Amino acid sequence: TFTELNGAHSVDTFTIGSNTYAIVTAHSDDGVQIIDVSGLGVSSQGSPFSGILARDAETDGTNSFTELDGARNVATYTIASATASELSLSSTNYAIVAAYADNGIQMIDIGVPTAIVAKDSETDGVNGFDKLEGAYGIATFTISSNSTYRGAIVTGNVDNSVMSVDITNPNAIFEKDVETDGDNSFTELEGARGVATWTVGSSTYAIVVSQTDDGVQIIDISNPAAIAAKDSATDGANGFTELNGAHSVDTFTIGSSIYAIVTSVDDDGVQLIDISDPTAIVALDAETDNANGFTELDGAGGVDTFTCGKRTYAIVSSNVDDGVQIIDISNPTAIVAIHSATDGSNGFTELDGARNVHMITIGGVEYAIVTANIDDGVQIIEPSCSRD
Repeated sequence: TFTELNGAHSVDTFTIGSNTYAIVTAHSDDGVQIIDVSGLGVSSQGSPFSGILARDAETDGTNSFTELDGARNVATYTIASATASELSLSSTNYAIVAAYADNGIQMIDIGVPTAIVAKDSETDGVNGFDKLEGAYGIATFTISSNSTYRGAIVTGNVDNSVMSVDITNPNAIFEKDVETDGDNSFTELEGARGVATWTVGSSTYAIVVSQTDDGVQIIDISNPAAIAAKDSATDGANGFTELNGAHSVDTFTIGSSIYAIVTSVDDDGVQLIDISDPTAIVALDAETDNANGFTELDGAGGVDTFTCGKRTYAIVSSNVDDGVQIIDISNPTAIVAIHSATDGSNGFTELDGARNVHMITIGGVEYAIVTANIDDGVQIIEPSCSRD
């Protein structure tokens, strides 16, 4: 009953009640697949479950879904019940999908996972949306000055752009601001791909990675109507050695410091960055495939971070190696390869063309869900990690 996993690309998870779900985008199927992953937990009788279940699925061009052609990345978010009531919304759970071929974004009501519903959608060149060609990366955010505001940052891989979108009302989204590489001090947006957001005090920031520019761009998005370039970095300068073909990024916090980990498909590696001061980011450790115990970084693509006990880890999916690499990033100046897995070995059957990865916690146990665009599937992994 899994019908929309052909070219499985991106994944995010969400919780409704006691159940946890995943939404997967499929760029070849031009659609999305909803999966119930609650069965990864343990029942009240202590019996472990292992099965995941297909719920709803939708395809571009049906049931009012108009912007799923070449679906790439997806992000989920919630709206407060009071806000949903004021906006006459029937749900508080939504997803936003970037569609590379459609040059647009699709809003989805995922409040009923067995019957998801298309909401607003927008295309490049229509209704004030002017830089969505090659829509690729998505991250959602809130701002401290407006507790009801929900925003999204969308990257345009072809337009070399980054766009701020108001998604507070999924029935009527609108562009707030957009910036393009080479304008207004934005210097690292050519071939913009992945994006992640974080908050420092009352300010909200985004980090965009750019595969053509081989770099990262830091952006202040505290005012969604006037986003501003901060610091940036390029491969080969100022100690940055693993940004060639920068693809994905995630942020994490250790103590009072904030860091980013960037994957690079051309360098086959990862770059750690201290982003505590968004105006002066600092290169930290970096590692490459087939060095220092790292064996699954060839074509490093997706990345997510998680904690286990007192330690912090990253899991990287590698499209060429058809595998995943677990990394101890507790000391960002000296990261360590921990474990790895490859398609076809040790029971791993859906890692061929491993594309993206997302961590979830169910019943106090950390799991990873990996998308594989050649296997047209998903692989559930329980990472091994130390809790000391």
